[in-house]
Amino acid sequence: MTAIFLIASLLLLALIVDVGRISIERQSLANAAGSAAKAGLVVVGDQMMTQALAQQTAAADSPCEPDAGYGTPDATCTATPSPADIPAWLSDEDRRRLVSSPMQTQVAAQVQQYAVRNHVGPDDPSISHFEVIYPYMYAPTARDLSIVVRIRRRFKILLFGFWEGSDTLEIEATSKQSIPQRAEP
Repeated sequence: MTAIFLIASLLLLALIVDVGRISIERQSLANAAGSAAKAGLVVVGDQMMTQALAQQTAAADSPCEPDAGYGTPDATCTATPSPADIPAWLSDEDRRRLVSSPMQTQVAAQVQQYAVRNHVGPDDPSISHFEVIYPYMYAPTARDLSIVVRIRRRFKILLFGFWEGSDTLEIEATSKQSIPQRAEP
């Protein structure tokens, strides 16, 4: 009777360890996917800042002279957005460059580089699927630019093989991150 209780206790303990490991692996993979997606958006944000700064510099170079005609009625200046409102400074051409092929390559490279540093890169033998989608469901008039990172990882599990016939389990994490490309209406 004691032997049966001991075996049942060990099986229960192994099950608890497996469930805990699955939970930790799933959370770790979700964090890695989210961080990699955010790293890709850093590249986009940096480009947005560069584009907005160019627009702000151009606006500052052409000074506004509301009364250039010394009393000319109806002379007005063009209002400019707040310097901190980066999306408001972007032109449609700027937005097109944000989703161009060279930018997509830069973003994907940054995502992969960050994932490799976190041991979930596409070259890792435990990674069965690694996907970067940028821009994700892009619409030129949409408020946000989005990126999706999807990672699938295989790992060995202690007791899982008894029930499934395999000691390997596969989990997947997907992260969608966004950055505004247009100003708030």
